[in-house]
Amino acid sequence: MPSDEELLDRTLAFSGTYVSDDGNVAIRRAAGAAEYSGDRFVGHCAVCDQALLVPYPGEPLADLAAAIRFLSTHDHGDVD
Repeated sequence: MPSDEELLDRTLAFSGTYVSDDGNVAIRRAAGAAEYSGDRFVGHCAVCDQALLVPYPGEPLADLAAAIRFLSTHDHGDVD
């Protein structure tokens, strides 16, 4: 059985976007991002966006490890 990291990587490779079960947190592949340079992903949270706690259009994430950290540690700015 693949690990959560492998599943996230496969989902992003296939569709370019991952959305949490509650629909509030999303990771998407950054437009024009190359695997070897720049921020590869963007993390977005609908709750934090409404509270103006994240930059528009989301938090730049350098790699898959940063995307996993964003998903696992995201707390909606302690407002949910």
